[in-house]
Amino acid sequence: MNREAMESIVSDIVNNTLLYGKDGEERIVGAYQRSDTLVRIFNRTDSGKVTFHDEPCYPYFFLSESTLLSNFRIPNGGKYWPVALSGNNFYRSLAIFQRWKDYREALDHIARNSRTGMGDDAEEPTARGFVPNTYSKGDAVTQYMMQTGKTFFKGMIFDDLYRMQLDIETLYDPKNKPRTGIGIGEDEIIIVSLSDNRGWEKVIHGKEQGEKALLEQLVDIISERNPDVIEGHNIFGFDLPYLQARCSFHSIPFAIGRDGLVPKSYPASIRFAERSIDYLFFDIPGRNVIDTLFLVQSYDISKRSMQSYGLKAVARHFGFASENRTYVDYSEIADLWRGDTDRLLRYALDDVRETCKLSSLLSGSNFYLTQMLPFTYAQTARMGQAAKIEALMTREYLRVKHSLPKPSAGRQQFGGYTAVFLKGVLGPIVYADVESLYPSIMLSSNICPRTDELRAFPGILTDLKALRLKTKGMAADEKAAGNGQLSANYDAMQSSFKILINAMYGYLGFAGGIFNDFAEADRVTSTGQSIARQMIREFEAEGCRIIEVDTDGILFIPPDSVTTEAQERDLVQKVSTLMPEGIRIGFDGRFRKMISYMKKNYALLDYSMTMTLKGSSLTSRSGEKFGRDLVERGFKKLLAEDIDGLHNLYTHYRNKILNHELDITEFSRTESMKSSLEQYLGDVQAGKRQRAVTYEIARRKGGRITKGDRITYYISGSGNASASFDRGKAADEWRADAPDENTAFYLKRLDEHCQKFLPFFKPQDFSMIFSDDTLFPFSAEGIMLQEKTVSQESQGEENVMDGEQ
Repeated sequence: MNREAMESIVSDIVNNTLLYGKDGEERIVGAYQRSDTLVRIFNRTDSGKVTFHDEPCYPYFFLSESTLLSNFRIPNGGKYWPVALSGNNFYRSLAIFQRWKDYREALDHIARNSRTGMGDDAEEPTARGFVPNTYSKGDAVTQYMMQTGKTFFKGMIFDDLYRMQLDIETLYDPKNKPRTGIGIGEDEIIIVSLSDNRGWEKVIHGKEQGEKALLEQLVDIISERNPDVIEGHNIFGFDLPYLQARCSFHSIPFAIGRDGLVPKSYPASIRFAERSIDYLFFDIPGRNVIDTLFLVQSYDISKRSMQSYGLKAVARHFGFASENRTYVDYSEIADLWRGDTDRLLRYALDDVRETCKLSSLLSGSNFYLTQMLPFTYAQTARMGQAAKIEALMTREYLRVKHSLPKPSAGRQQFGGYTAVFLKGVLGPIVYADVESLYPSIMLSSNICPRTDELRAFPGILTDLKALRLKTKGMAADEKAAGNGQLSANYDAMQSSFKILINAMYGYLGFAGGIFNDFAEADRVTSTGQSIARQMIREFEAEGCRIIEVDTDGILFIPPDSVTTEAQERDLVQKVSTLMPEGIRIGFDGRFRKMISYMKKNYALLDYSMTMTLKGSSLTSRSGEKFGRDLVERGFKKLLAEDIDGLHNLYTHYRNKILNHELDITEFSRTESMKSSLEQYLGDVQAGKRQRAVTYEIARRKGGRITKGDRITYYISGSGNASASFDRGKAADEWRADAPDENTAFYLKRLDEHCQKFLPFFKPQDFSMIFSDDTLFPFSAEGIMLQEKTVSQESQGEENVMDGEQ
């Protein structure tokens, strides 16, 4: 280990109050509000012992006018301190209180006496066209961290954290009742599997002791081992609410928090790109909860490479599923519990082993982000990027007692430059991109929100970039020296810096951000568009054929004289030298062929003959698996120019549908519920929406539906199933010995999936390839793949919509 390098990065953290806060207290691993005036802080020492100390907490909020509290009196002689703030921003006063009760009463007083006083909810009123007179974010722990400048995990690396994984199995028996997937607490908990990141493993069960003793044993184990973090896959959606419900059933205190406290739970929501999920958040006093299901979905926002978020599928995707892994279908659990308990226990233990590996892989960046932010680890892991940027800014303004701005009105006008120039099967391909385009523009153009009177925004960006370059270099050095574990920690650290760096442009255009600035956001994107157009011109001047440009990346066919990787790299470097100062184009890959399908949707075949699909139109998880497989296998045929193979692929799937040879996993679909069942029924009755197959299945089977729940189903029956809402069945109702899927419906779906191949052929050729005509044998003779030059009149800048960044 390079001790000098380590001491250097530690010094950067300790001395950078802007990014890490003003208080250097180390090894904080937990906190909770102990009373109306105190917060309890837990520290894990170098030796692993957990200590605690209580600290006073003074709740506060910002006000637009100090006169809002001129008539406010705290009963029984209580005090509060009004503080005038410097600067000219909207929130120019600060009120600090001794107790949380007084803080709440003051907010209520303002709400009662002011038309626009809306308590501590700043974002929703802004969206309705007016701004509240107060600004305050966070619970007691967040406010304490914000005002003291303390953060979790200073002086620690990720492996210092003590993490426990948890998974439960319940006695669900499909022979006794159908599975809706939405009944929490209905069945007995029979197994709890546990592991940690120190190598300890344990499976406890109720075979002999019963469920009540099992739950009591679990509470005792958690208390004894005292983890800083409890992890699970879908732990918010299943394990914790189920444990809470069963503990309540047996009148057992669910005391898994530190100091023997029980968790608090409340409804919450989280958004992953276009998907919004409602869930029950569990706040375990003194501990953090990490749901690896959320980590996976966050990871896949940009990757779009996962077909399933289930634990077993994810473990296979990342390559850490053991060859000896025990697999059990949920429908087998009851029979195995009665007959082969050992197999069921092995299965349960494999679940927590994979959860531990998954968290180790995906948690590092959130751990190091938490070292910077005034939030708990659990909050950081589920919080949007805009809130993180705003917290850093607000903490600095609070530190120097400076006024805060209100959100600016308006919207962003311009987005990134995206365009497709050629469509078809093309090659060879070079992919180049501008390294950190928007951050580079913001630094070189001195971008700063006009209301940022302290210029904290460019300061944060400058410091983040410097720290990222340092830790990225340290990760490479340690990897070269064979120090894999330390290298991984540095890599996770630089990744945390990268996350915030990339979020800063988005914050400028975030409608709810108090430091937003749409004009500055447009200045960034308009500069980016100019750079993209210059990049196109320079590559074309070198004889390249441009295929697609997407904001900061460009795919092109190099000139015939450029054939080797070295020549391709030289070409990219030559064009890079022609860019404006601070803008660097990097060589990001070379490919044998490319299928250019539509904007942001394409397939790439590398020189090892591995194909990668990009874009939601080609990788959508909402469609049937046979359709996804058809597209993926069909694109491989296209890249090989195997037209006969493409036709045979079509007839293969057609015959399997006709002969009921597909498994339920191949033709079922999984959809997320956008609203509750009650809201759906009300909207149908009011004529606001049509009936939907998923809700009708849930309605028929009974149970509770919340936004974000997922239902897997198929279409049954025969004949035309265009109006299929009344023909849907849950996937677990399908029987292989009596298949009842609707062949007409799935043949129609097959034809719809085949439409993705239409742009590559003349219409008459397409009709021949995707035809079941058996009168004449199919021949690919004379069929040619089509290449199309795309008109640029309808292309260009992306529209930018307001929303959470």
